[in-house]
Amino acid sequence: MKKHSKFLEFNGKTIVFLDVDGIYWIALKPILKSLNLESSRYLKRTKRDHFFSTCTDNMSMQVSKNGKSQLRNMTCLPEKYIYGWICSLNSDNKELTEYKRTCYDLLYNHFHGTITNRKELLMQRDEVDTSIFKIQEALKVDEERFKELKRLQTKRKSLSQELNSMDKELVKQPELFQDGDPS
Repeated sequence: MKKHSKFLEFNGKTIVFLDVDGIYWIALKPILKSLNLESSRYLKRTKRDHFFSTCTDNMSMQVSKNGKSQLRNMTCLPEKYIYGWICSLNSDNKELTEYKRTCYDLLYNHFHGTITNRKELLMQRDEVDTSIFKIQEALKVDEERFKELKRLQTKRKSLSQELNSMDKELVKQPELFQDGDPS
């Protein structure tokens, strides 16, 4: 198992996370501290939460304290759940409220954009379907006309062949009236 401790900044504080085989596990306690929330209370809530309790894991992480590197066991969530977890926290805390507002704005903009873009694409597809139907109907009419044209062309060719045949027969027949002296 490949593990790498890394750091990022969140709300002006350093947050430790661990890359385990491409999944980023983020320590919860530093996030709670960066939001000025009492960490033990919220960690207990997280462990009681039906969903988040199934997603958390305790991981050994390299943290820096007073300039010294220490290995600490920390409760972590995969990154894909961390944003929902933060939004699930309840507090009148100003930093948390501002962060939640940003998250909810991003969610709204994403899904509203998805919904309106989908509606627009569905309307465009409906226009294309209508145009295709109209062209297909016109082709059916044109196809019937085209078939009739081919039928008439075939009949004309047949009639022309009969006429040519008749003309050849006429040439072979003796003429009743000939130029020349009457005798």
